[in-house]
Amino acid sequence: MTASQTCATEEERQPPSASRWLAQTPSSAPPPALAATVAEWMPIASDRERRPSASEIAAAKANDPLGSVGLAVGALVDRTYRLERALGVGGMGVVALATDERLDRKVAIKFIKPDLFAFPEMRTFFHMEARAMARVSDRNVLSVFAFGEHEGIPYFVMEYVDGRTADQWLRLRSPGTFPDLDEAVQILEQACLGVEAIHATSTVHRDLKPSNLLIDASFRVAVGDLGVARVLDSAHSGNFIVGSASYMAPEAALGEDEAPELASRRDIYALGCIAYELLTGRPPFSGQSDMNVLSQHVLQDPEPPSQLRPGLPSGYDDVLLKAMAKDPLKRYETVADLRRALLAEHSGAREPERILIADDDDDWRAIIVASLRSRFPSAAIDEFADGEAALAAFEKNPYAVVLVDLEMPTMDGARLTLLLRSLDGSARTPIIVLTAAGGPKEWQRLSAIGADAFLVKPVNADDVELVIRRTLRSRRADLLSGATPAARSAHP
Repeated sequence: MTASQTCATEEERQPPSASRWLAQTPSSAPPPALAATVAEWMPIASDRERRPSASEIAAAKANDPLGSVGLAVGALVDRTYRLERALGVGGMGVVALATDERLDRKVAIKFIKPDLFAFPEMRTFFHMEARAMARVSDRNVLSVFAFGEHEGIPYFVMEYVDGRTADQWLRLRSPGTFPDLDEAVQILEQACLGVEAIHATSTVHRDLKPSNLLIDASFRVAVGDLGVARVLDSAHSGNFIVGSASYMAPEAALGEDEAPELASRRDIYALGCIAYELLTGRPPFSGQSDMNVLSQHVLQDPEPPSQLRPGLPSGYDDVLLKAMAKDPLKRYETVADLRRALLAEHSGAREPERILIADDDDDWRAIIVASLRSRFPSAAIDEFADGEAALAAFEKNPYAVVLVDLEMPTMDGARLTLLLRSLDGSARTPIIVLTAAGGPKEWQRLSAIGADAFLVKPVNADDVELVIRRTLRSRRADLLSGATPAARSAHP
């Protein structure tokens, strides 16, 4: 199915009520302000979460989604688009595959259910979606070619993507396995780029979810279905609570008014929820009803994703949980910030927070410390002249990276490496051994006891930085795959 093919569940079609929602909230009672807000907006939301009409039920029984909007296969729309088949049906309408007979290309056409056009807000949403998508020209956003009305049925013509949605991609994996991490990050990176392009037109998507991310055969991802997009400088103001429960920001769930400069952070929250699901295989919150899920977005913190996926570095927790902060001000300022943080974590380029250096050469130690401070300005760097002091420091609080000299008095680098690897918390930490004299035999011995890299002095700071980043990335990759971290090449 495409981005607009999502079918409304029977639960979603039932008009919600405040009393039913309150009965489905977690055992802890919601705050009075929350209960009052829910009671206020529930009747409004019920206009959108409507019961299907008799004609829609009949069309569904006949397996004829196009019939629900008064159309049929083979119909010619606007003397240009020949309908081939329905791609899917959703709460607002039907998406059909068609052939543009003038340009000889496949297109997707979204038709809005005529009775929904009786609501002024729906007419506004429709025109806003078409115009919002048409304003964006980006390879990671579905292109809109035209929009209009056919026999009183509003429609718009958009790019057809022959592929699958991100939620279908999730379901392709074997039972009991986690989604492929590299592919998940590729999807997320492109989704972020698409949303960045949308935000650049002063538009907020407002309904980001895996079923709105389309993936073609080349693994290009396109963001679609801006059906509830809102132009930030638009004069439109409605009371509709819009979005999908599993990916809705707390302030959206509460129907709160938003400052224009913070509106885009609702999309950042949704992207955080999508990332959570693509990395762990499950959404951050689930429940027996949409209202129960919304209450969790407002009242509960999600479980850190690394606790759901063994071996997932805790750095992903920092990225995703910041994107999903309850307070919009505590989220990333822009989608680009979220994208960069996610890619940095995935590539291993995330700045190490704490670096330990053990070397008895005071002059060399001073040089390397100064060089690393310029390359990792946010890192805390602790230096020691002997192995015993370095070991004691690591036992108190593990480090992100350890650099040790092979030849030190009392405890040499090989002994220190062996003891460090015996400590809890060292599996994530690359150990890089440096020496003024050493060769293949020393490297083989160090590799066998857990060293990640072996550098021969004198080394320049660029090489040290490169090896630090490379070994961080390699350690994380090995942990994710479940393999025993292997030692890496001695040279950058």
